[in-house]
Amino acid sequence: MVSHPYSIYVWQPARSPRDEGRWSEPAQCFTEQWALYIANLMHQDSHAVIKVVRYGINLQCFPSAHAVELVEKQISGQCKKRIEENEE
Repeated sequence: MVSHPYSIYVWQPARSPRDEGRWSEPAQCFTEQWALYIANLMHQDSHAVIKVVRYGINLQCFPSAHAVELVEKQISGQCKKRIEENEE
């Protein structure tokens, strides 16, 4: 059973060239309105890339859906690079 169906994820970029960026989940909410309100406040304060997710579906993306797509593309590139390094 899911206690908080809405999750807020914030992109944390890599700290060094050898590191990998990742999504962190600082908050979970009971309602969509509350999740969107908190995510908007977080974005206004930090200007970070943020997404609100329910059951694996992106409901809202800050600053835009395009920014989240670019981050997801970066993550897939990191995974491919890690797989290639492990095969060698």
